[in-house]
Amino acid sequence: MNTLNPSNTATHDLEPIIEVKHITKEFIAGGGFGSSDIFRALDDISFNLYKGRTLALVGESGCGKSTCARLITKVHSVTEGEILFKGQNIDTLKSRKDILDYRGKVQMIFQDPFGSLNPTHTIRHHLTRPLMIHSQVSKQSEVEPKLKELMDLVELPHSDLDKYPHQLSGGQRQRINLARAIAVGAEVILADEPTSMLDVSIRLGVLNLMKEMKEKMGIGFLYITHDLATAHYVAEETAVMYRGRIVEWGDTRSILRNPRHPYTRLLISAVPDPDLPFHHLLEADPNYSVSADKIRQLSLKSVKGYQQIDENHFVANWEQDSSEQHSDKEQVA
Repeated sequence: MNTLNPSNTATHDLEPIIEVKHITKEFIAGGGFGSSDIFRALDDISFNLYKGRTLALVGESGCGKSTCARLITKVHSVTEGEILFKGQNIDTLKSRKDILDYRGKVQMIFQDPFGSLNPTHTIRHHLTRPLMIHSQVSKQSEVEPKLKELMDLVELPHSDLDKYPHQLSGGQRQRINLARAIAVGAEVILADEPTSMLDVSIRLGVLNLMKEMKEKMGIGFLYITHDLATAHYVAEETAVMYRGRIVEWGDTRSILRNPRHPYTRLLISAVPDPDLPFHHLLEADPNYSVSADKIRQLSLKSVKGYQQIDENHFVANWEQDSSEQHSDKEQVA
């Protein structure tokens, strides 16, 4: 990508598991007896996912975050660009065996932990089925020890195996979904707002579990969220999305300490976390939230190219108004 390429600018010693390269996704809206329009959901998106690391894809609803995940899981096909898994274009995976193997390695965790579990089956069934389908056990006698191992990994009692989803809390159900991903041999987990429907008091436990899976099992995560505070907690790197484009990307701490794109600043100003530099934003513009519509309109006007802010911190150029230009000059000074 000539203008926006987070995958080429970040430096890593490891080879990426997933490479998203210049993908564009268009949908046809309307049709039938009326006219149809083409809606561009993603516009030249690039990023990499690495073993044992988390990339947070951050933005408001409708910006294209979940569409990225659906393309990676082959629910949709790309319009332009390519997605590579260990160097192989996933569009070349055609046979049922190859697709099953790929989907075992690349798992998705959804926002609603109850909706992804069948209420008529026990937890034992939910975990046994993927073990058998993806050949994670070679004989029946290995199933029970493996089930207990999975429950230990997600810190749930063995007795929960005989319970039904409705008998577990939201946090426990999300832990079961993570256990199910481990059960099929996941190397990458795409977590789409995995804690947004959980009580605040139990979100931290699920996030800690994801961190342990990353550090101890080497699982790579794409953490999709609108919440920069949780991205700060779990992700080494962050890519900020707006209207199908990545506007700022790189080291999470650098982005949160020194946000440069106006849309990133808008997102940060909405999260009441004392560890993030909100007071500087509010001192600069006490009515920042009032200016939200203006900032969104400004962010739509992309300009080719990007600026390197730090070793692993980049921001897409945008059409600045006079107040933004004045603010940037003050920061440089």
